[in-house]
Amino acid sequence: MAVDRGDVISPEQALSLLNRSALVQTLTQSLVDKPLFYVWRLIALSELPFARQLPYTQALIDRVYDRLATPFGFSLSGDRSQFLPCYNAMIITALCRLGEANTDAVRQGVEWIITHQPMKRGVPVSAPGFRFDRFGGCFNDSPCYIGLAKSVFALLHYQRATGDASVQEKLNEGTEYLLNHHLIYRLSTPTPITNHILDLSFPESYHLNAVELIRFVALANRMHDSRTEPLKQALLTKKNNDHGWYCNFRYRGDGYVPFDQGRKSGAWVTYVIQQALASSLVNDGSASHAH
Repeated sequence: MAVDRGDVISPEQALSLLNRSALVQTLTQSLVDKPLFYVWRLIALSELPFARQLPYTQALIDRVYDRLATPFGFSLSGDRSQFLPCYNAMIITALCRLGEANTDAVRQGVEWIITHQPMKRGVPVSAPGFRFDRFGGCFNDSPCYIGLAKSVFALLHYQRATGDASVQEKLNEGTEYLLNHHLIYRLSTPTPITNHILDLSFPESYHLNAVELIRFVALANRMHDSRTEPLKQALLTKKNNDHGWYCNFRYRGDGYVPFDQGRKSGAWVTYVIQQALASSLVNDGSASHAH
């Protein structure tokens, strides 16, 4: 919160605070040699400012590059056999937040998105050697919404970290695709795209959720677009009597640690949602979508 306010915090102060954090202690207790453990722990640490300074984080990043990086992006198996667009994208986003956006491995993952990830329906994907059909079909006539959304998030974080304008066209195309779905609905009927898309949890998991989406919209300066209204209204209806939000889903997976525990309002989900919704009260000059 202090970082978001623009407070000046020295690296020494940050490291002292991190070392006193019960959450950080939980996140850095062990480093299990499993690909999914690497992914979820990397994502969690990327949410903490200055976490790059922790020896554990440095060791984890080295492990990710050593075990998961390939010439075409990040794969759970280190080769084509378990390459999934959603995981490639989540790792890119986390590494960008951790100050690793300019590495060759991240750039190769971004190039895969630019080259192969469809940002609209009906785009054939030619990627010899990849077996996306084994995972339920990442690229059918309609691309997997989770993989597409997380790839858009990755491009946004990469661009924010590097200023690279070469991703802008693909980023714009993907953002429009999400907004045309009002972020959460099928095109054919106003029903949720996935079973978990309206869940509130933090940090992100494989299941795309409302917290990720509202934060993306805020970071992309699109909160004034009228197509974001269904998501905003869905979040407002979930607001509790304490003017906060409950974490109503806790993902279970190797290395995954939910930041909000217990049955009271989730401090993390509440803060992220409040920050995003507050940004819509500020006129950032972006145009609303005309129906």
